[in-house]
Amino acid sequence: MTITASDLPFELIQEILTISAASSLKQAAMLSRISRHVHELIKPVLFRTLVCWDEEVTWPCEPDTEWLESNGKYVRNLLWGIDGRRADALFNYCPNLTNVAIWLEYRRPDLPSFLEPLSRLRLHRLSIDINHLFEGPFRQDHAQLPMFTNLTHLELAVSCDNWEAIEGIQYLPKLTCFSLPQSTSVCSIVQNALERCKHLEFLVLYSGRGPRRVEGEEVAVEVSLLPETQSIGDPRVVSFICAYVEEWEVGAQGGRDMWTLAQEIVERRTRKL
Repeated sequence: MTITASDLPFELIQEILTISAASSLKQAAMLSRISRHVHELIKPVLFRTLVCWDEEVTWPCEPDTEWLESNGKYVRNLLWGIDGRRADALFNYCPNLTNVAIWLEYRRPDLPSFLEPLSRLRLHRLSIDINHLFEGPFRQDHAQLPMFTNLTHLELAVSCDNWEAIEGIQYLPKLTCFSLPQSTSVCSIVQNALERCKHLEFLVLYSGRGPRRVEGEEVAVEVSLLPETQSIGDPRVVSFICAYVEEWEVGAQGGRDMWTLAQEIVERRTRKL
């Protein structure tokens, strides 16, 4: 007896399409062209990750209001590096975001307006290039905002020279993974973070090799710590060079990003102690 797709239960067909689409974004895009019905079925996979970077690398499209009204609810992972003025609406239309990277080179002393809608999201991962977000005025009650209560992974995507500029991170109740750029002046920051962030499992120092990796390379490669941070002697500190955009995309898709690699390295070190 021959069994065709029409003989299968709807739930099974949906599961098959979803698993197939989840294998890669390229596969999801190909499946979405089969029919409007299939496109609707795999929207949660197709639009799970949105990358808008340098006005060139954009997946699946540069979002306008109409697109966001229809599909914003599906977006879970967002890398935004285009225009901070448009971020306000973006966060309002994407209420289910859990993993956000905001790389805007924001250097003004005031905090950007998009932090208000962002603060309502229940994030697990945040990468942001606004280090003064966590400076002195950041109090324990700020850490109870929805965007911080479930935050486990925090990356500061901008160089920082002193602990006072980011000391508010010690109040984040579930912070287990922290990352910031490698430099000769981060030693005191590293020491304070290891001592004051009660649940910190590892701390990543990184430097970049540009937005793209050489084909076949890992998105992040372990390198030796600078002498200034080597002297701390804490097995939780790991250093990488990484391809920024690709590294973030791999993590958003559930791959082995620098967080996963750092966890593996720290676990190996602690087993040897």
